[in-house]
Amino acid sequence: MNQSALDAGIPVLTEIIQGPDESAPTAQEVQTAARPAQAAADAQDIVQDIDGWLNEEWNRLERRIGGRILHQVMERLETEIEQRVRDALADVLQVAVEGLAADIKISLQSTLHEAIFEAVKDEVTRMHTPQR
Repeated sequence: MNQSALDAGIPVLTEIIQGPDESAPTAQEVQTAARPAQAAADAQDIVQDIDGWLNEEWNRLERRIGGRILHQVMERLETEIEQRVRDALADVLQVAVEGLAADIKISLQSTLHEAIFEAVKDEVTRMHTPQR
């Protein structure tokens, strides 16, 4: 940026500068006062545009909004459903594993009991039978 562009905003001694006690509005006050008026005008333009819409335009808007909302809801539902399915499967698997472990334990105890009983019986029989 050149020096003359920077100097353009500096008042010179021949200019009259209004102080804060003067009644003239500041640039910010003028800008702030213009915003509601501009916003109201913009809103009025939008309302006039919408008043002239045809049923087809309303239907198209409804489909677009409905599609966006449906997409957002489905994303949230998908996440929630996945989490609930995981939780339910974890519970089912935990119960199944516990039940299976209990069945395996009982089966192993029974098999071990039978194997020990047979081994003791064979050893006793061998001890009573005279060796040749």
